[in-house]
Amino acid sequence: MDLMHRALLTALGALSVLYALVKFSLGYWKRRGILHEKPKFLWGNIKGVVGGKRHVQDALRDIYVGYKGRAPFVGFYACLKPFILVLDLKLVHQIIFTDAGHFTSRGLYSNSAGEPLSANLLQLDGHKWRSLHAKSAEVFTPTNMQKLLPRLAQISARIHSDLGKVGLQTRNISELVGAYNADVMASMAFGLTDQDHQEFSRWTSSYWAGFKLWNAYLALEFPLIARLLQYKSYAEPAAAYFQKVALSQLQEQRRRDRQPLQTFLQLYSNADQPLGDVEIAAQAFGFLLAGLGPLNAILGFCLYELARQPELQDRTRLEIRKTLEQHGGQMTPEFLRELRFTKQVLNETLRLHTPHPFLLRRATKEFELPGSVFVIARGNSVLIPTAAIHRDPEIYPDPERFDPNRFEEEAMRSRPPASFLPFGDGLRGCIAARFAEQQLLVGLVALLREHRYAPCAETTIPMEYDNRRLLLMPKSDIKLSVERMD
Repeated sequence: MDLMHRALLTALGALSVLYALVKFSLGYWKRRGILHEKPKFLWGNIKGVVGGKRHVQDALRDIYVGYKGRAPFVGFYACLKPFILVLDLKLVHQIIFTDAGHFTSRGLYSNSAGEPLSANLLQLDGHKWRSLHAKSAEVFTPTNMQKLLPRLAQISARIHSDLGKVGLQTRNISELVGAYNADVMASMAFGLTDQDHQEFSRWTSSYWAGFKLWNAYLALEFPLIARLLQYKSYAEPAAAYFQKVALSQLQEQRRRDRQPLQTFLQLYSNADQPLGDVEIAAQAFGFLLAGLGPLNAILGFCLYELARQPELQDRTRLEIRKTLEQHGGQMTPEFLRELRFTKQVLNETLRLHTPHPFLLRRATKEFELPGSVFVIARGNSVLIPTAAIHRDPEIYPDPERFDPNRFEEEAMRSRPPASFLPFGDGLRGCIAARFAEQQLLVGLVALLREHRYAPCAETTIPMEYDNRRLLLMPKSDIKLSVERMD
């Protein structure tokens, strides 16, 4: 009985300590006197998100709508972790542009010693990120992106063979655009030849194998302990494959002479400030990590919206065909610049189906909002709710409607700065945004030039999102009727 009694007291004591720690954690914003959403025990303000009952963009949007206009930002909790949710576009502009030096960190977990591929631009912070960003800026120049366009056009030509010559068919659009984007990643980020693409595609679906949200959460909160315990963000077999491929391709390209510029591996290794081979492999992996899923989703969502509005689809196709004819059938930088309406369609897709529902920043030093009593403390994690901003009816009237005319030049000038941030911006914006846009436009040209898309019996209307993902993805594969045009 004494043993049971002691065990019971120990358990009660442990629960009491745990309860006190949770209550203390959830009292952070109250102690600081900051306006905040009242948290629920353990879940904070994201109840339902962890279990997949609702998407994180919906949780953030509810807070944004409930508090907008009452303060420049509001405090909330993701489980036990306090976050700042930015409500005011002027503050968004300050964080991203004017005072970006206060917010150069993302606060993501990285362990370059134990997991070399985590030493990429997306995950690194501090002086390591600054050094890497400066060297990468030399790679992602407009001139270099133009040099890669011919190879991108070659890859996009495979879409026609994937669609075949059948006049009318039902196709899995998610698989179709996924094959195109995986080919781009395999060829241009990792330098693989065509025969290796199938194996590469298999590995792209397995590097998240074994991912557990709670483990990732604890690694973010206690990075030193996570490094000591050798926590891995990605499945080790997949990480080993991607690192091996990149290193072997770097060695192979150095054995060749006078090869045409076709890959980011070449750009990195030929730079004035070249990285080490393992560092280059990490950037190739970061390119895959940050780009493949969102690019697949964007192209799928775009075709879905155009299938539902055939007049917009016909207008886009007409512009593509007419402009391509004017350029002798060649995809040149000038050709892409002249696809004004096609780019409007792409931007409207990025607005309505924002792949990254929020931007994450961490304050590296205290920031006092000019002319106010509001202070963002050093170390505070800051979320900019891009999806909520993109669906704010005060900025985009009738926000649930797909309308590419929102991105006509005059309409864009009428909106406040920082009201459209699909790839982020500023110091910690996506450094490959220009190439991503180029990849999406080239993909749309190949998909729309000779084929018409329409809803079919297997099309999910309205669109449903996968609540288990932090990024915005369709809940199930997008399927449409595809008709080949003469």
